[in-house]
Amino acid sequence: MQIDSSLTTLTSTGASAANPAGMSSSRDEFLRLFVAQLENQNPLDPQSGADMVAQLAQFSGVEQQVETNRRLAELTAAQDAAGSAGLANLVGRPVTADASSFAVDGEGPPPPITLDSAGLVAGGEAIIRDADGREVARAPIAPGPPPTLAWDGRTAAGTTLPAGEYAIEVAATDAAGAPVSAQPRFATTVDAVEFSAGGQRLHLGHARVSPGAVITIARGGTAP
Repeated sequence: MQIDSSLTTLTSTGASAANPAGMSSSRDEFLRLFVAQLENQNPLDPQSGADMVAQLAQFSGVEQQVETNRRLAELTAAQDAAGSAGLANLVGRPVTADASSFAVDGEGPPPPITLDSAGLVAGGEAIIRDADGREVARAPIAPGPPPTLAWDGRTAAGTTLPAGEYAIEVAATDAAGAPVSAQPRFATTVDAVEFSAGGQRLHLGHARVSPGAVITIARGGTAP
């Protein structure tokens, strides 16, 4: 009986992505095939020593991949734990965060939104859209400093934003009516950090943003 080399190659590589359980299963399968080959080989025409050495080398490679994946899994878990601990330190800290996209919990309006602009903003408006791209509200821009969205955080019908994902499109203008590049920002305090299957989220009042949306972090006191 001969073990198909393509089968052993597939077994050792097909489950190698980063799945220790899959690699362990592949290792056990390899051993079963190898033992079956030894038990069923023709005594008058046994497997050559070279073939056996090659298969043992393949098994050694599988073992090394199992150990490598186990170590990678440990490193990933350690990095995740360190990252979670770092995010926990943000609770109670004033931050500014990108408000171009955010989520709300449906229990109240998001925090007030200011604009960070490359030039002086004299007016314009912002459009708030839901996850399907539908317009749910429009808000005029009040000149600053800093310029802000004159928006109470509600829909055009005056109701609280339903829980879900939202995006803001800003069309700011200067005193002459020319377009000005401006980005919406939350400036508030982190209330909590959420760890879920969907990823990590920072709670900013009734708004939720990803940690990557944070732009500045202050030591304490009021939001920057």
